[in-house]
Amino acid sequence: MNDISTNGKGPGESPLQYRLDDEQYEELVDIVAGERVMGLALWEESISDEGGRRPSPEQRELFDLDLYLENKLLLALYGTALYTDPESDPLRGWQQAGKIVQTLINQGIWLDEIAATEEDALVLILSRNHLPQLYLNVSGWTVEEWEKLPGEQ
Repeated sequence: MNDISTNGKGPGESPLQYRLDDEQYEELVDIVAGERVMGLALWEESISDEGGRRPSPEQRELFDLDLYLENKLLLALYGTALYTDPESDPLRGWQQAGKIVQTLINQGIWLDEIAATEEDALVLILSRNHLPQLYLNVSGWTVEEWEKLPGEQ
C-alpha cells in the first residue's frame, strides 16, 4: 500500500470521468474487463475528503486507489467505496481495506464486470472464478498506462 500514486503520471494527464455513459461503458468493457489485477496503490488521502479534513485511518470509508491491470493499464479510482457484498456496509479503515484488497490480489482476482449505479456512477466487480469478491463504487476515475508495479525498482 502506498500513500501516494506511484504511476509516474502527473495530475490532469488523463481526463477525470465522473459519470458512466454508454460510450465509456463500451470502452471500459473493451479495454479492462476480464483483466487480472496485478497490484494496488492505496492512498492515505482521498479527493473526497471534505474541506481538507480527512477521517482517521480507522474511520475512512472512501478511498483513492490505483488498480494495476495485467494489460499494463491502470485505473486511478477516486472517492471509492469498497464492498464485499452489495447489500453490506462499505469496508472501513485504510489498513483493513488495504489488507483485504491485497489478499484478494495475491490469491488472484480479475476485474470481471463493469456496471453502473442508478446515478450512472461506475461500479467495478472484482471476481475469482467469476464469483464476485469485491465491489468498488467509484466517484471518479481515469485510465492510464503503467510501467512498474508499486514497490518495484
